[in-house]
Amino acid sequence: MADILRISTPLVDKNPIHMNRPVADPSVPFQLSDITKVIKPGQQNEILQQNNGFINKDESPTILMNLLKDPSVTVGFLKNITMLQEIIKLLPANNTALTQEIEQLFRELMINPEDITSELLNQELSSTSFKGDLFDFLRTLLAQNPKTEMRYAIANFLKSLNSLATRQNITRSISNSLSFLSNSLSASGALSQKLSALSQQFAQRDAAENFAQLKDDTLAVLKEIEGSILYSPKIQKILPLVVYNLSRFNDNPDFLQEALGALITATDGDEQKQQLVNLLREYITAGAGDKKSSQVMDVLAKIIGRETEDTELSLLGGDKVERIIHSLLSSPCNFTPLLHFIIPMQQNDLKAFAEMWIDPNAQSEDSKGNVVKDCIHMLIVFDVEGIGRFEAELAVTQKNMMLNLMCPPAYVSAFEGMGSALRTQIENTGYKLVNVSVEKLERQRSLMDVFKMLPYRRTGVDVKV
Repeated sequence: MADILRISTPLVDKNPIHMNRPVADPSVPFQLSDITKVIKPGQQNEILQQNNGFINKDESPTILMNLLKDPSVTVGFLKNITMLQEIIKLLPANNTALTQEIEQLFRELMINPEDITSELLNQELSSTSFKGDLFDFLRTLLAQNPKTEMRYAIANFLKSLNSLATRQNITRSISNSLSFLSNSLSASGALSQKLSALSQQFAQRDAAENFAQLKDDTLAVLKEIEGSILYSPKIQKILPLVVYNLSRFNDNPDFLQEALGALITATDGDEQKQQLVNLLREYITAGAGDKKSSQVMDVLAKIIGRETEDTELSLLGGDKVERIIHSLLSSPCNFTPLLHFIIPMQQNDLKAFAEMWIDPNAQSEDSKGNVVKDCIHMLIVFDVEGIGRFEAELAVTQKNMMLNLMCPPAYVSAFEGMGSALRTQIENTGYKLVNVSVEKLERQRSLMDVFKMLPYRRTGVDVKV
């Protein structure tokens, strides 16, 4: 009998050749009979990258997103500044003058309790440009004559006022951008000298008179930068800012006069026309004088400026300065259309850092469930040194007030009995405290948790052109 061969392992090639999936022709209809196996799914990050406007992950606006989620980021940043103050005290004595200067700025940053009201008023005055008798008159004028011609005349008049008020700021911003480009492109002597010369010309007082020629020279240099070997992604981000500021400047010297003439033509009555001219004259005169500015904002600007000028302080500050700038520039903005106030306070040796968000046009519901539009909604977040974080939510409808205080769990019993004392003090102001509730703060709420209509208001600006 012939021997039978016994095979213990199958005869299978150890290096099989996988057939690559053919590339589908877009002109051929999809066939359900095609059951070719998907060897590997596509990389999700590569798929999403094409819809992401940011090159690197580090460039994503995490600071702004954190700001929108957490209403107390500025409070945290101010606390970081005070921590930096303690570090500065440990600096060597080789720069005593600088250390004393920064410590003086930190002392000026903290305000006394009796100065809180004036500081809030100063911050409120700088929150919008359309504030004062002139703009109240324009609102009344529009309410009396809501026609398309009047709307267009007022809008063009406001545009001319804004153009007049921001001229110097625009030229200063262009000068700073060109100076930064000059330092960044120092490897090219020719480009750096051109940018430096343009930066100095934009800083001159007669920059508005020669703006047309300066604009042409600047655009020519920017085009030259784009063709340079030193052109980098970092430089690429600065050029659009310069072009944008150039486009904002209106070099028509008769723009305000033409806009005023059109508005006077659309206005009825000689008395209202004369009142408009008088209010405009007062507005321009007041704009040329000194205005009260916010102490907190001025000191913050000085601290940021000193840290960016001195390398030693910049190393100590790390990314704190950049975070503070992001926070201040994005509060308020189109993402957060709320009034925003910052109050760092010191009483004796106790420090507190407060941040206030106000929606003056909020909506609420009365006891019957009807929607009430005339409501002021506030959120006050404050952190007391050595005690913890508090959140106070206040709703004011006409003369009725409702207060919800959230405090650290250990202090709930200490604040539960303050309702009667608050009612007694508030009655003297003409307001009535309807309800007071004290709860423990279990988690930090976001702005969207408090202001329910905020996500809808962030979708855009409701205007018609």
